[in-house]
Amino acid sequence: METKTIVQYVVAGVIVVGSLFVAYNAQDKITGQASEIKVLQNQVAVLTDQAAQNEELINQNKALQMEVKNLETKLATKTKATAKAKASAKTKTNKKAHKSIRLLKKK
Repeated sequence: METKTIVQYVVAGVIVVGSLFVAYNAQDKITGQASEIKVLQNQVAVLTDQAAQNEELINQNKALQMEVKNLETKLATKTKATAKAKASAKTKTNKKAHKSIRLLKKK
């Protein structure tokens, strides 16, 4: 074999080994990136679940706020009615007292 042919084989071997090394590194990077993608997908799934839970809590909070407003309205209405009833009773009592006093004064 000639030296030139041997050099060509050596160069070809180096190129093949270099190509295999590059391919192996590329495969390793792809595998690493696939693992990272899987981790990110899991994180997205968790965040999506949390977002759904947050949405549900927001809806429950809105419902509770509405219920509180309704109860406050009912309480205000009852308070007004009670105040009117007390005022009416007080007025009736005062009228009876004045009537009794007038009747006593007449005697």
